[in-house]
Amino acid sequence: MQANVDEGNECYPYGEQSTVTEIVNNFVEAADVPEHAAEPFVELVEGMADQLEETEQDAAQARERARKAEAKVEELETELSQHREESAKERANTKKRVTELEEAEDGDSGGDTPTPNGGNPSIQEPETPLEEVVQLPEHLAEENLSRNQERARFVARDVHQYARSVPAGRALKSSELRRVLAASEDGSIHTETVSRVIDFLTELGKEEVNLRETQGGERVVVFTDEIVKRIVAFHNTNHGVVAQGEA
Repeated sequence: MQANVDEGNECYPYGEQSTVTEIVNNFVEAADVPEHAAEPFVELVEGMADQLEETEQDAAQARERARKAEAKVEELETELSQHREESAKERANTKKRVTELEEAEDGDSGGDTPTPNGGNPSIQEPETPLEEVVQLPEHLAEENLSRNQERARFVARDVHQYARSVPAGRALKSSELRRVLAASEDGSIHTETVSRVIDFLTELGKEEVNLRETQGGERVVVFTDEIVKRIVAFHNTNHGVVAQGEA
């Protein structure tokens, strides 16, 4: 009996380098199946093998895309971490300028008129990476952000103007986002570009920026009211100080 088994194994040995076709042909020859009867079986097995290979390739490509996206986010977060100190210095300088302006105003009035607000206007501290990106000085943003990261920064800075109010905060559809970007660049915007901008907004916004879908399947970026208020507060404070300084 052992001799028969060994003899059969010699007819169609399975090795790690054997192809599906070789294995099937060896099996058919060993089983002594007529060619016309074996042909459908061979085609079926080979078709299944091709489908399996395609599935494995698709999975490998998906894993590679996910790896690249994760690496890009990590790279951006590293860059943001490196610029936090510079951003903090910028905010400190802004506070100093406000104080100097108020002291100058008090000196001009002889100290008889109290400051209307009773103190310095607060400089809004960022609570998410997206806010840090928004608060980056222009020269740092131009030097360190990719084109799509700059687009996400542009949208976030004035999201209160572009997004509509909803119960969850402020919502911006992908089609509306595309129009905003197209208008800012005076040209057409690719679907892939819109997708990447949405990815940056939701990833950097953390729990304060979420992705939803309409009943028709259109993607919607939803900003909480809190993050919108902080961005607007920073924008108003920053521009207010600049305006006073120029005056």
